[in-house]
Amino acid sequence: MRTYWHYSLILFFCTSFGQSIFAQGISMSPTRLFFTGNPGETISQPVILNNSSETDYVFNINTKDWKREEDGNKVYFEPGTLENSNATWISTTESSVNLPAKSTKEIIVTMKIPVDASASAVTNSMLFFTQIGKQKDKAEQQKGIGIIALFEFGLHVYCTPPNNNTLSLEIMSIEDISDENTTSRKVAIGIENDGNVINDASVELELTNTSTGEELKLNPINISMLPGTKQVVKFNLPEGLTGTYLGVTIIKMAGTNDLRVGEKTFEF
Repeated sequence: MRTYWHYSLILFFCTSFGQSIFAQGISMSPTRLFFTGNPGETISQPVILNNSSETDYVFNINTKDWKREEDGNKVYFEPGTLENSNATWISTTESSVNLPAKSTKEIIVTMKIPVDASASAVTNSMLFFTQIGKQKDKAEQQKGIGIIALFEFGLHVYCTPPNNNTLSLEIMSIEDISDENTTSRKVAIGIENDGNVINDASVELELTNTSTGEELKLNPINISMLPGTKQVVKFNLPEGLTGTYLGVTIIKMAGTNDLRVGEKTFEF
């Protein structure tokens, strides 16, 4: 979640790996646009905004660059800042959207790939739909009355060259980490996307007590990685875990039956 403060307004940021997101009676579908094209091509796709509430909304549309740090957090930059940005390639039919109560709006997102764009690099950006406060809300804020909660939707936009088709992830490390100030422990799985396409995957961790045979299966963690990036996925371990355990991590990549499996013995 990104939080901005301006005249005591709170802005909630909503993103998802799913097909739609929903907040305050507003839904957007899809939440990710995957463009495929060669340098010089122009491609368009629709995005649907639906307002099921009794309130009229207005959204401003803008783009940002972003990258994911190794801990999984996103960092945002001005459009066109990062090397593999496509933020400046994107346009919409309008710069703001009026979405009356009980209505649906289709927004056409167009990507014009420059003729000098890389024929092998995957590019990405984020298209934001940011709620604009009403005049009466701003007047109330100037009087110091209440806090107005606003929100924005983040639409991931990717462009993959047509010849990119290598789907691959590799396990780089499996480590036991602990906090000296607490009794909490974690297992950190280092992963690299060594393919050339965006890779959605589920990371699993199973621990087996080598003395008793007791098995502990932790909840899977979903990830999405751009080509050439690294990420560390951390699993929180239960309190009071003691003994020798065999840890097995399994990465299941979406769209393939190919698995990545790693093992390590832990002493807790």
